[in-house]
Amino acid sequence: MLILRLKQAETAVADGRLDEAFEIIRSEQIRQHRRGQKLIGRLARSFVKRGQENLDAERIQLALNDCNKAEKLAGNIDEVAKLRSAICSQMEQKRLRDQHRSLNLAQAKRNIQDGWISAGQQILDQADERDSQAGMVIQQANLARLQLNEVISKIEQALQKDCLENALDIIQQAKIYDNKNEKVLDLIFKIKNSAIEKIRTNLDNGRIDLARSLLKKVLPIAHGTSEISELGFVIEQCQKAAEFLAAGRPREAVSLLRKVKVICPSAKWLDSVTEQSKKAAEMLDELAAGPLGLEINSNVGNNLNSSDEQFRKKISAESPTAPGIPNISNNKKLKWAKNERAGLSSEFVMQIDGIGSFLVLRENKITIGPVSSSARPAVGLMANPNLPVATIERVEDDYFIQSSSPINVNGTTVTEKLLADGDKIAFSPRCSMKFLVPNPASTTAILLLSGTRLGRADIREVILMDRDILIGPGKGNHIPAEGLSETITMYTHNGRLLSKARGKVLVNDTPISDSEGIPIHKQIRIGQISFVLTKIKD
Repeated sequence: MLILRLKQAETAVADGRLDEAFEIIRSEQIRQHRRGQKLIGRLARSFVKRGQENLDAERIQLALNDCNKAEKLAGNIDEVAKLRSAICSQMEQKRLRDQHRSLNLAQAKRNIQDGWISAGQQILDQADERDSQAGMVIQQANLARLQLNEVISKIEQALQKDCLENALDIIQQAKIYDNKNEKVLDLIFKIKNSAIEKIRTNLDNGRIDLARSLLKKVLPIAHGTSEISELGFVIEQCQKAAEFLAAGRPREAVSLLRKVKVICPSAKWLDSVTEQSKKAAEMLDELAAGPLGLEINSNVGNNLNSSDEQFRKKISAESPTAPGIPNISNNKKLKWAKNERAGLSSEFVMQIDGIGSFLVLRENKITIGPVSSSARPAVGLMANPNLPVATIERVEDDYFIQSSSPINVNGTTVTEKLLADGDKIAFSPRCSMKFLVPNPASTTAILLLSGTRLGRADIREVILMDRDILIGPGKGNHIPAEGLSETITMYTHNGRLLSKARGKVLVNDTPISDSEGIPIHKQIRIGQISFVLTKIKD
């Protein structure tokens, strides 16, 4: 039987069936036989020879398998050691080639994304024709070029028709603010200059509302342009002047209007409005000196003691438009203010069992800054007290960030910017956050704290709630909850917080009707989740 197995192994080696011979020779009886030992040496050399052939053909894994089998048969003899050294050398060369290829692909992708499509393709042209990943990136580059050319064509058509705002809308939808394509840069330069000229014309004509609307659209492509910043300052000063006039504080409005006049000397309406404001201030001085003076001073004192936000609400809801200055109040804010008075808190914490705690802010305009700031911000960060305080305002479906001191958004220093999904906001290298709009159909946004934290360490996300909050599995929800089988919608109606889900809402294990608002400081269960709403302030 042993001789038969030896003959089978010898025949397999002679026919080149090395793997079959290897399995036969593994028998201990064969390995101890003199004839079997000779066969082992012959088989080991055959494996070395075949391994070298596989290595020459760049079949590295097969060569390594042959080398391992030869070593098991004959040990680490010279032929096996040389083969292993050659295999290791070729594996290292392959690793370096793959690394170089990956770096080239990554660089090509970055160039394509930044608008340098031709530069990206030049890198890809050097790739191996058999490289499937390079082929896919080349396809992406071709598609990106077609899409970019189409966007450029639409922008040029809009400019030919003198539709500046349409051109800005196309840029915003295509998100090519930072594109490095030469044609795009030229178009953005033309659009920016045209927008500056049109904003100045609107200001000269007293159409502050149109100037403000156009300014917000051009901000994403402004990149800190000094003229855009100057025009933004003018509009802000006009808005503050209107508020001072509506609040019966014309003397403070006069100083602001004079600043505006320096920047916009051709705005003739400023002269008449400034003169009217001066006369109003003089008339108030005369009234203050008469019998009603004590009452006037009392009312002014009450106004001065009120917070800025209450002051703004009072102006928006009750005050008439200041003479000579357009009414720039936001109807959406007035509507929200009425709903807010219905009872639902503007700030609360949602603590969801097994998921986390979330600070929910419902106001259209919120402040962010160090918790130790003189004016306590809505989002108080545990950060250096010298850092700036910024505001994030929701206007229609857009969010704008403003700061009196420069802050960093996506690596660019700005004082005002239209925010987009994924923007990174940094007050300092150690104080940053990410702005997210998880669901395009919802105008609720998320501030994800990454380089800083709130006073409550358990809260890492701030929800800027507009109409709803979506809780559920998947990326389209404001609060991801992979354990849920469906999305639960929390929404406001007539000043109450309601939910839309298959299951009933249980408050302390007692069902409530669909029209009842979700209460504060109670244990709430909806389907598979349970949570508590905690009020921040009364």
